[in-house]
Amino acid sequence: MALSPDGLLHIIRQPGLPPDLNARFRQEVDLSNSRRLKAVTWLLFTSLVGYLFADYFTISRAATPRAHEMWTGILIMRPVALAACGLFLWLFGPLRGVEDLRPRHAWVWKAYISFFLVYTAVIVGYMFPLKMSIGPVYIFMLGPPAFIAMTTRQAVLHQTLGMAAVAGSLLAFVPESAAVKYHLINAMIISWISFIVAHVTYASAVRDFLNKHLIEKRNTQLEEARKSAEAASQAKSDFLAAISHEIRTPMNAVLGMTEATLHTPLDSRQRDYVETAHESALHLLDVLNDVLDFSRMEARRLRLESRDFDLPEVVLSALKTVRLQAELKGLDLDFEIMPGTPRFLRGDPGRLRQVLINLLGNGVKFTDSGHVRVTVGELREVPPGREADSARPIGLRFCVTDSGRGIPTELGESIFEAFSQADGTSSRTYGGSGLGLAICRDLVKLMGGDISVSSREGRGSEFTFTARFAEGDPEAATQAAMLGATMNDPVRQNVPVTPSRVLLVDDNRTNVKVARLHLERMGMDVAVAESGAEALMLLAEEDFDLVLMDLEMPGMDGHETVRRIRGGQGAGRPVRRPDVPVLAVTAHAMGEVRQRCVKGGMDGLVTKPVSYGELASAMRDILGGEWPGATAALQAMGIQAAAPPVLDLGLAVAALGVSRAEVRHLVPNAVAEIRLKLGLAERGVRTATLRETALQAHTLKSVAASIGAEATRRASLRLENAARREDQERSRERLVALRAEVVRLEEAAAALG
Repeated sequence: MALSPDGLLHIIRQPGLPPDLNARFRQEVDLSNSRRLKAVTWLLFTSLVGYLFADYFTISRAATPRAHEMWTGILIMRPVALAACGLFLWLFGPLRGVEDLRPRHAWVWKAYISFFLVYTAVIVGYMFPLKMSIGPVYIFMLGPPAFIAMTTRQAVLHQTLGMAAVAGSLLAFVPESAAVKYHLINAMIISWISFIVAHVTYASAVRDFLNKHLIEKRNTQLEEARKSAEAASQAKSDFLAAISHEIRTPMNAVLGMTEATLHTPLDSRQRDYVETAHESALHLLDVLNDVLDFSRMEARRLRLESRDFDLPEVVLSALKTVRLQAELKGLDLDFEIMPGTPRFLRGDPGRLRQVLINLLGNGVKFTDSGHVRVTVGELREVPPGREADSARPIGLRFCVTDSGRGIPTELGESIFEAFSQADGTSSRTYGGSGLGLAICRDLVKLMGGDISVSSREGRGSEFTFTARFAEGDPEAATQAAMLGATMNDPVRQNVPVTPSRVLLVDDNRTNVKVARLHLERMGMDVAVAESGAEALMLLAEEDFDLVLMDLEMPGMDGHETVRRIRGGQGAGRPVRRPDVPVLAVTAHAMGEVRQRCVKGGMDGLVTKPVSYGELASAMRDILGGEWPGATAALQAMGIQAAAPPVLDLGLAVAALGVSRAEVRHLVPNAVAEIRLKLGLAERGVRTATLRETALQAHTLKSVAASIGAEATRRASLRLENAARREDQERSRERLVALRAEVVRLEEAAAALG
């Protein structure tokens, strides 16, 4: 098959580049060629030295006049090449990157290959009578096109120069030799091969450059897309945070004032009106919380709490929430707990209750007659595809069944997708945001379980989900149940909180009115500051047991105010108690706000709208308060109150979000810090400086909590409360108890090894 001229031109045509990439490609070629030739120069230098010694033994020691004359020429030419190597090394200079390129590099590498090609041709012609070979010329004609990137024009010039140099050298030094023409024919063949190799090498360099540029461009686009997505996500989070703040602030007043009104004498009609307004506000708050939860889950920022709870109490609380709607429709609400199911657990009861309320609410909503039933049993086997969870060894299976309309088969698992509804038409009978089941699915996954549905249209539905928990403390769970009962009933709320002097800091007069009503119901002595500066002034003049700090205030916000309190900075003079407990109050419900509060030295946080029970619970954690009937309630149930754990690494893992190995590494240093703080607290009791004792007990409490030393944490809290009340006798008694717990903690830490 004959090759046409056009076909030949197509084969040897130099690949092109977009005009905007030409300059960059030339830079890349200059850098690559210069680096490669610089590396070869060291090899060439050592080779020349070796050749010089070899020539000495093969030529200079030959006892012929021709050999002596040839050795003299070699002594001149070899040092010239060695000097050229040194010169080119200096001209190349350091070549760490494109920034080291200079204008000279565009011609240095070309001069390099031209010089050594001519030099090799000359010395080969000079030594031809002795060697009868021009092999090194072949290397320098074929090597550079294969080793570095050369354009078609540069390759043609290189081969032309090589042929001219070798031909001239041979004709100059051995014109009479008959073998010269055969070597020139070989050199010509090599030059054509070199040209093809140069074309392939250059095309490969162009392809690699374009691929690299394409990858860089794609990476840049991906990075820009990532930044754009992050910016959009942050904008969405900021928007949701702003909306949450704007809704929660007036909602705090609506819920607070309706709740306060329910504690006043009302006739039946008035009570019905107020309760309806209160329940509607709570429903609006639930919708807002669903949106925020979904946003957190999308951003993977939702974290579960770890608290002791009473399982039947949580399920009954969820049933109570939907009982009114079920009674209005004439539905039966049933609850069955299977024999052998653990009662007291440790996990996130709030999120478990949220899942149950969503499923029960859907059951009541889509059932016109019949029943809605909850069944709870222990999950003894580990589901396929899941590993055993040593931190949450107890598995439970929850089933929520109803006799309602059922779910169309074609919808299947799609109902667990966000904004998906069984009836999505504009004329649908049932409302909803379409987020409930999507949130349930993600919450169940966080709890180490799975959720599924079994349903036939017209035959009802059965939602089944599993979850994993740790073993709970009956005493702590019972107290939590008492607290939950009061928090969920706006009329019978009665949380025991130690009466104290509280500074309320808030610039919103409506919020002040609501918070003051709650605080006075608790028996607190309340002072009010309408700005951060006024709060600092009052803290410099008076002692307070607690500061209730609003975070969003004009001028000096809550974060800055707390920073100054912890630094001892007052308004003109230092605050009297830099260690005063601070409970933050905010309308922002995002997790980042809580983390910032903890880092800023605040002792707790409540989110608006805050009910009396929620506020009292948070204050009780700081100020203390005994449930008078907790122990008696346990005894009535025939349950021996379990002692709090001395050292529970699982608690620390849940609190810190780190591995058990990392917690074990923290334990020795934490125990040493606890022993140091205990000594300082003892000195405070001995010298009757109980403020110092309270400060050290507060720090000790935080360190103990960080490693899961729950018994030590509780003993520290009791000592702190006694010391803050300036109760010398009780502080002495509680110090003895704390000392005993620290000894037990040290023994448990030593047992870890």
